[in-house]
Amino acid sequence: MQHLKTIALAAIALIASSANATNLIANGDFETPGVAGYAAFGSDYIKGGNAYDPSVVNIGSNPIDFHGGWASFNALSGSGMLIVNGGTDGAHNIVWSQTVNLTAGTYDFSGSAASTYGGNPSKLQAVVNVLGNDYLLGSAVQLGSTTGQWQTLSGQVTVPFNVSVQVKLLNLSTDYSGNDFALDAISLTAAVPEPGTYALMLAGLGAVGFVARRRQRN
Repeated sequence: MQHLKTIALAAIALIASSANATNLIANGDFETPGVAGYAAFGSDYIKGGNAYDPSVVNIGSNPIDFHGGWASFNALSGSGMLIVNGGTDGAHNIVWSQTVNLTAGTYDFSGSAASTYGGNPSKLQAVVNVLGNDYLLGSAVQLGSTTGQWQTLSGQVTVPFNVSVQVKLLNLSTDYSGNDFALDAISLTAAVPEPGTYALMLAGLGAVGFVARRRQRN
């Protein structure tokens, strides 16, 4: 029975580690400001530029601190967020990107966005690039005209082998007026199995234990 105890402990450890999955995105909550904060991600946009110009991103705690026409609201996670004046060039629409090394498995992506200005709200799409090919991470999200209302982008990717991927957030809007938003709480974590998977796992261990006990009695 000792080997069954070992298997059971391993299963419990797996469940515990899955429930506390590590975020593979560096500074996804934009808590690190300044040069180090901007260095954590790539972008087609100008980092730390004049927020009144299009195609500019800034790390900060409140949109109104950067543009007098933007709403005042707090970050979704912590105190920092990426504050974006949307671009007008659809050929250069990567607002945020980061390269992540993955081991074989399935991963959950999540990010949040909110309009900072009510006019011409942006439409965003999460994408993962694997070996030079782009794959959509869930559906595009059309932001609403209500400022400060956080909306979630989410999706899932499975890689059959160890590989370096690029996670990207694209702005599909090209309006000069409006098209302004904030990003926060970007994460990529190992997928957590459904509760039913846990139940089947534990039930299977119980069945194996039952059979082993019967054999010992016989």
